[in-house]
Amino acid sequence: MEPVAESVKETIVAEGIDLVGIADTRELVLSYPPRPSEALMPTARSAIVMAVGHSMGAVNAPYLKLWTRNKIQTSRLLDRTAEKVARLLERRGYLSLPISADKPVEIYKRDPVTGRRLRYPRVAGQLSLKHAAVSAGMGQIGRSNLLLTEEFGPHQRLGAILTEAPLEPDTPKESSLCQDCRKCEEACPVGAFRNGTHNVDRCFNYWAYGLELLRPRSPSDWPAYLRMMFRQARSRSLFVEISQNYITDVDYCIECMKACGSRGLNDRSGI
Repeated sequence: MEPVAESVKETIVAEGIDLVGIADTRELVLSYPPRPSEALMPTARSAIVMAVGHSMGAVNAPYLKLWTRNKIQTSRLLDRTAEKVARLLERRGYLSLPISADKPVEIYKRDPVTGRRLRYPRVAGQLSLKHAAVSAGMGQIGRSNLLLTEEFGPHQRLGAILTEAPLEPDTPKESSLCQDCRKCEEACPVGAFRNGTHNVDRCFNYWAYGLELLRPRSPSDWPAYLRMMFRQARSRSLFVEISQNYITDVDYCIECMKACGSRGLNDRSGI
């Protein structure tokens, strides 16, 4: 007997997951660079996407490291559930692949499509979870480049399972969840959002390292960059902090998330 989508969702929710959506792998919205599911599992028929809402106490905490810890714990819950449900599906004869909420990721120096050398190395998941979530009817990608859901706004962590099981897919949402308020643009400390575009380098440089300026391309930019580095070095242990990035998660910014809304987008009073 083939597994039913609703029973799979009930099993996942019983593990403590807040939201579940299912997409047909042949209909997945692709990110850039494209990362189709068949590159990971050619026989996959369904993508099960899961979301866990962040603690709003952690989102609004005075120290961002408290939110980082919450992010790590939600990732562990998602990964544990993905492993468990994937094994249950495989016991029923359906090859299944858990997709981590956090890693693995691919780090690349050249655009995989054009071959052009990038200014900074880029990091991308093996499967774009936010695009998979859009395909599974869970929400939409907002101006901030984050997934927005009616239940949690931008405040959730995602995980997924690719499986051969032929599960009934959910319908993508048609209504717009992103209002033209531009609060995420105004809140960004490094101007990563401008004119409807998202500068990934500016965002990642500040989010991952807390550095306000990108490494200079021209000699005239070096004085401002060196002043910034000197100012940072006076108050921070940059070597220790950057070393921590290679050991565990250290985040420096969620301002666009905080500005978007303190609760789900169904409650407009929180925006």
